[in-house]
Amino acid sequence: MDLSLINEVEEEIKDTIKKIDDDCLYNSQKVLKAFQNNNVSEMHFNSTTGYGYSDVGREVIEKIFAEVLGAEDSLVRNQFISGTHALTVALFALLRPGDTMLAISRKAI
Repeated sequence: MDLSLINEVEEEIKDTIKKIDDDCLYNSQKVLKAFQNNNVSEMHFNSTTGYGYSDVGREVIEKIFAEVLGAEDSLVRNQFISGTHALTVALFALLRPGDTMLAISRKAI
């Protein structure tokens, strides 16, 4: 094994590695702050009835997602079965009965 090659490559990519490390630290601090702001505790990780009524854990995790992502609100569910299911839920939320949705695409040339 050529250690000089390893050292050379590490030197070449050190700025990139530093940026990745800085981004990880920033995002970790942002998530931790959101947990603190929302007073997350052990009770938020308790199991529920499955019906979602008064599910404080789910309510808090949605607040955390919204805060971390800078959104007004969020919908976080582990019950989405697939990407198609998630899209269906989103479309039902956006479209009203009788609405028309156009899905326009073009074939790549």
